[in-house]
Amino acid sequence: MTTAVKPASLTLRFLAMLGGTLVGLLLICPPDVSAETGPMILSLGDDSYITWSGVESRTGAGVKRELGESPLTDFSVLVLSNISYASLPEAVRDGFQDYLSHGGSVLITGGQGSYGSGGYAGTELADLLPLRPSRDDFGYHPYGPTLLLQLGHPILKGVEIPTMGFFNELELNGGAVEIAQYRKAFARTVIVDPRNPNSKVIEGGGARLPMPLIAERSVGPGTILAIAIDMGNPLDKGIWKDRDRFSQNCVEYLLGRSRIEPPKKRSDPSE
Repeated sequence: MTTAVKPASLTLRFLAMLGGTLVGLLLICPPDVSAETGPMILSLGDDSYITWSGVESRTGAGVKRELGESPLTDFSVLVLSNISYASLPEAVRDGFQDYLSHGGSVLITGGQGSYGSGGYAGTELADLLPLRPSRDDFGYHPYGPTLLLQLGHPILKGVEIPTMGFFNELELNGGAVEIAQYRKAFARTVIVDPRNPNSKVIEGGGARLPMPLIAERSVGPGTILAIAIDMGNPLDKGIWKDRDRFSQNCVEYLLGRSRIEPPKKRSDPSE
């Protein structure tokens, strides 16, 4: 006597087969494989000012925070966030110029551990940066307005940059394009001789000390975007509501500029 198979049993068997198939596919193609086919970003230092999930969702890029055994040329973008020269991996220090010659993109930001204050002054790497350090250069400046010199630049899209006070005082390197500048006008002083109310008034000051805050430089096919501002400083965080958007703009702009293809894509003979 033949026993009829109940519909519920067929459903359970089908689900079991489907589950087994999905497990097999996951074993063959792990979830992170697709991410590795996109561009890779190496981020070193304090990058807490960037919401990486936003960058990843819009660009398909993956982010790593250690170089490990990977060659530097596996990464389309290199981010150096307030990290000292001595803390850089040797492959980054020694391979920086070669990385640019392959078309890599670099973002470097300011702080106590960056530029001159981070030991970059006098190094070969410093000579390549758009903003060149020459001494211990990080400090507080009287809050002053930020003058935007390249209003149509993609990194400034949808962004307002407020007055700035914490940044590295740097020199604009030859061949660099200045994007934003600190402009602080000192108050004019009026001096009167109290012993003589009719004495001549002497006015002084009014001097301006322009200092570059953001600059870009092309080195061969490579691109370096340098920001003198301490992006992670909590004293500036509360007054810069567009900081996260600005940071993501910078990374996405550099991804677009980079000529380095993801390793998976380079090794795919079908490409």
